[in-house]
Amino acid sequence: MAVSEKAINFIQGSLERGRPVPGQSLTNSPDQPYGWEQPPEFTSPREAMLGVFDSLTVPEATANILLALKGGTGVIDIASITLYAGFLEGKWNPDLMMLLMEPTMYMVMALAEKAEVEYVLESGDDAVKELDGNTQVARLQSSINNLEDLRREAVNRVSPMSVPKDIREIIEETELAPSLLERVKQESNKSLLSKEA
Repeated sequence: MAVSEKAINFIQGSLERGRPVPGQSLTNSPDQPYGWEQPPEFTSPREAMLGVFDSLTVPEATANILLALKGGTGVIDIASITLYAGFLEGKWNPDLMMLLMEPTMYMVMALAEKAEVEYVLESGDDAVKELDGNTQVARLQSSINNLEDLRREAVNRVSPMSVPKDIREIIEETELAPSLLERVKQESNKSLLSKEA
């Protein structure tokens, strides 16, 4: 069977762009499988929720999550990244990952509320294109109103009851360290070098 010139060009183009060759994953050593090719670390949703909570409350992770939320990153994006990274590390399978989505969103929102950081459920593109005509403006406004209604409904659907009671209590009791970027209130102290009137 002869290999066509089109197939050779496809493989060469894939290699030049850094893409894997089709079937390359089948040539990996069975002694060194990827994390997701092994049995998952967690099989129970409850244990997995505790694992997610532990990973979210590591001080560096919490600080990065809060900075991302302040920057406009959506709660859904942070939860998705956290859970997908856990899947790649072999912590859970895709089914359990989907079951963990709502509790993880709740945990991220609880951390944000605890730190008094405003958050958005989903980050969006705020760029507004130039519109011509009153009809297009009216259509855009009605679309925005419909989108806001859908977002409110989605936020109301995230239930604290999806997280076990003991984890919710841990979230409530967790104290967050102040951010290193936060301004420090300086007290005026009288020193020997200060001028007094």
